[in-house]
Amino acid sequence: MGLRLFASWCACVSVIVIFDAAEAGASPPPEGGSAPTADDAPAASGGGGYGYDGGFFLRTADRRYSMKVNGFAQLLYTGTIVEGDYANTFDLGLGRLAFSGEVFDPSLSYFFQIEGSTFGDHNGIGMLDWWMRYSVSPYLYVLAGRHILPYSRQFYTHPGNLLFADLSSADYAFNMPRVIGAQIGGSAGPVTYDVFVNNSVRALDNSTQHNRGEGIAAGARLEVAILEPYGYMESVPSGDAPASLSVGVAAAYNEVAEDSGFQNVAKGDDTLNVTADAGFRFKRLSLQGAFYLRRKLNNEEGNNIGYYGQAGCVLLPDHVELTARYSGVHFDSRIPQADGAAALGAPGSPTEITGGLNLYLFGHVAKLQLDYTFVKTDLFEGGDSTAHRFRVQSQVLF
Repeated sequence: MGLRLFASWCACVSVIVIFDAAEAGASPPPEGGSAPTADDAPAASGGGGYGYDGGFFLRTADRRYSMKVNGFAQLLYTGTIVEGDYANTFDLGLGRLAFSGEVFDPSLSYFFQIEGSTFGDHNGIGMLDWWMRYSVSPYLYVLAGRHILPYSRQFYTHPGNLLFADLSSADYAFNMPRVIGAQIGGSAGPVTYDVFVNNSVRALDNSTQHNRGEGIAAGARLEVAILEPYGYMESVPSGDAPASLSVGVAAAYNEVAEDSGFQNVAKGDDTLNVTADAGFRFKRLSLQGAFYLRRKLNNEEGNNIGYYGQAGCVLLPDHVELTARYSGVHFDSRIPQADGAAALGAPGSPTEITGGLNLYLFGHVAKLQLDYTFVKTDLFEGGDSTAHRFRVQSQVLF
């Protein structure tokens, strides 16, 4: 055990060294710490524009056509101890390349994104998002394609802007990720709404795409900014955020198309899903929490619930932040299975307590995240299991 712990310590140091090497070779940000705007970009031939404005961009002189390129990469080290057994691994957690812009008219926009990851012990690259959107006015847009659903606040937040290296266990168990379908939405003052109709929604441990059958999945999200909008940013490293408070609620009907160990659902389940969330931020402090409920309407009676609460406090503006999170999941029962068949779904209901530290080089653009989690799982067959997890993650986002 001592040799394994020493090897894991060396692995953690190597992640930090990689991050420090990136810091040594990185170019400093522009004066004032902000990226140049599109108007600052030099003119390209033919009167178009090019430069960097939250991404590398090209734009025609009449502004009818544009393309922005963004990249994102996370290198993750994970060490776990489960009932005395130790394991550790490196992952390219997420590696993304995104293309976005407008065509024909500024009101018609597109977003294409590809992703590579070694999660799940593979090295696949695939289409993550591929959609187009037409904005009629601030009050109404229409979107169609493969896109992220506006359901869970935490999952809807870009992974590069999360407070921790990954989602909470509750969000994994209840979120509704990406799907093929259509969506409308808009905003009026402090109120934002989204309504979606789409194929069956898969959990993050599934990759199939087609609808389950004759039914359809549908839902909506409503969000209200009570103070300044909290937005989809779990941390502001500068530590000078204005008083911000937003609350949101979402509901969706989903006909499950594939078994999921993450969400403890089985193919054929018809589910009603509800979530409520809130985010508050003032100066150095950020608070966020959510509650989830899923009702299985046919295969299993009973309610499954989840929740999390988290806090971040900037200790040294633009450099150091202290983090903490508590997350819990209660699954009503194990997924039914045929005699002699392997167990489906989750082994039980997990509770997680996490503490961590974020070290910022250039805000979320380049940062290092460290955290420790104690996990206790109440097993369906009785008793419980415990685990300890340590993660170190370096990130580059442009």
